[in-house]
Amino acid sequence: MTAARRVSLVVLLLAAGLCAGCSRGWRWGGRQTRRDVYVNLMTPVQRSKYLFMEAARRPVSLRMAYLQGIGVYQTWSEQPKNVQDAVLRREVLEGMTPFQVQMAWGIPEERRDETLPAERAADHSRIIWEYGIRTQKVGGSSYERSVCFFDDQVLWVRSSG
Repeated sequence: MTAARRVSLVVLLLAAGLCAGCSRGWRWGGRQTRRDVYVNLMTPVQRSKYLFMEAARRPVSLRMAYLQGIGVYQTWSEQPKNVQDAVLRREVLEGMTPFQVQMAWGIPEERRDETLPAERAADHSRIIWEYGIRTQKVGGSSYERSVCFFDDQVLWVRSSG
């Protein structure tokens, strides 16, 4: 491989790496592809390898074999049809698990434990995931979307517009 080709490949990989978090770049709503879902489920190392395979134009059969090898394909195919449909529409439904929300929206910008003492004493948990950070002119920031999990099930979803 020539030095120029190697540099081009590195630049392409860096651009692909920046887009690896592109789940935050899309506007809420609209559809996503299965490929987007698979990328949402990958670890950063897996994502880099997969994006390299795409950039190097590896055959689809090799990419599918990789997805099966890391278990992402199976994870997707095991989801109920109604969950798959919601995920492809980027919708989060009450009762979804954190893993299913990650398929739909990716990794949240912030996670907060808001479990009340009485809930903790009863061995329950209340976790908030925040998406789409927006800075405000005066003091602080807010989020476009929030999801509350109670015992690892979506309790509510809020959108700020």
